[in-house]
Amino acid sequence: MISVERELIDKITAAFHYLRTGKVPQPIPIPEDLPNNELRQLFTYVNRFLVEFATFTEAMEQIAQGELDVRPVFSRMAVSHSFKALQSNLRHLTWKTQQIAGGDLEQQVDFMGDFSTAFNSMTQQLKDSREQLLDLNKQLKRRNRFIRETFGRYMSDDVVGVLLDMPEGLKLGGEKREVTLLWSDLRGFTALSERLDPTIVVALLNHYLSAMIEIIQQHGGTIDDIIGDAILVLFGAPLPLEDAAPRAVRCALEMQKTMRIVNEHNFQRGWPEIEMGIAVHTGEVVLGNIGSTKRSKYSVIGQTVNLTARIESFTVGGQVLVSPTLISAANPGLILGDEVKVHAKGMRRAIRCHDLLGHNNHPELSLEVEEKDCNVLAEPLAFAYARLIGKRLDEQMEPGTLVSLAHRRAVVEITGPLPAHTNIVLRFELETGEEKAPEVYAKVMHPLEESGKRYLIHFTSVPPGLQAQLHRLVTKEKIF
Repeated sequence: MISVERELIDKITAAFHYLRTGKVPQPIPIPEDLPNNELRQLFTYVNRFLVEFATFTEAMEQIAQGELDVRPVFSRMAVSHSFKALQSNLRHLTWKTQQIAGGDLEQQVDFMGDFSTAFNSMTQQLKDSREQLLDLNKQLKRRNRFIRETFGRYMSDDVVGVLLDMPEGLKLGGEKREVTLLWSDLRGFTALSERLDPTIVVALLNHYLSAMIEIIQQHGGTIDDIIGDAILVLFGAPLPLEDAAPRAVRCALEMQKTMRIVNEHNFQRGWPEIEMGIAVHTGEVVLGNIGSTKRSKYSVIGQTVNLTARIESFTVGGQVLVSPTLISAANPGLILGDEVKVHAKGMRRAIRCHDLLGHNNHPELSLEVEEKDCNVLAEPLAFAYARLIGKRLDEQMEPGTLVSLAHRRAVVEITGPLPAHTNIVLRFELETGEEKAPEVYAKVMHPLEESGKRYLIHFTSVPPGLQAQLHRLVTKEKIF
């Protein structure tokens, strides 16, 4: 009997060995003649366990393969109620996961112990990550809105779109690059604004700027800055342009041509006529986002910028002055007029600029050449004048005489020498209805004789009352 018992014990040992290795052993056969004692009861319990374990293993394999409907297997298990609970929990967990996948990150579970804690932690992390992504998306929208609002007013939509696609577009820093600059300014606008109602000044200026900005964008220019009535435009930045100089030329000519339409609008509203001077220059600049991380501005700096402003200061209304480097970059096809020598600070020699009159390939952009002949006044008109340095008078008022007049030009006779392109202010003693003598601002174009007593001047600002009275003094006779 002892040998039979050892054999049975060895079978139990072998069965549990199989269980340890992941195998499911068959139930152990019990000899019929084995007494109903403790050993028989042990074998009975072991066999029941093996049957239940086999069924449990089958159920878990089906669940692992994604099959949660294991009711046929449950029917053979003594612990089916436990597996039914597991099945229900897994089904509920599947539904929760589907809700999360659909974007509902408020889902929580509380029926699976440590697993519930880990699951809820994962859900919270997903929720936090989504909130971070939403915040980053808001920041990106604000950045894109900032770029569109900041650059969109001054650039074409195509250029703004490229900037939005350039992560490095807003980084601080700079680079050297050859660009073409266009600088425009209204002649005599400061004096004009002092005579007009502020609301009219703003309305007039906004209408003028709106017309100019539309043209600039059409030609691919980037407005670097608007300083009152002055506009600084870049061609070739922030995006490089192979034809930057020709674009700037066409833009400048069209801007001047459009001034006729701008002034027609002014006349219809009883506003005064305005004139604009433009300089176009090509050279190397330092460009980039200049400033701090809190406040920066895309801009250009360097001698080229200063020189462009200097050239523009030599212009008169209706004129476009171009530099030698611009002429070299934009040729052929330019139609050039008189030479204008520009003396710039830090340069030993004068820069030989030219009046731009049009382009052979774009006859529709040709500028009208102002009539040079002036009508002789029936009686010469006395005035007092002084040179202007910036916004201040350079010296005491000196006497002079107006001898002939055109729409925007005049011939004056004075005693002292006046260099070409000098800005002067003239005061006339006429009955204009104004409390004090009206002031006229003008730029000396050039002397008319070697003696240096007669000069051709170009008016930059004339009060309306005085302008009407001057025109009534004109005769048909020509002086030159």
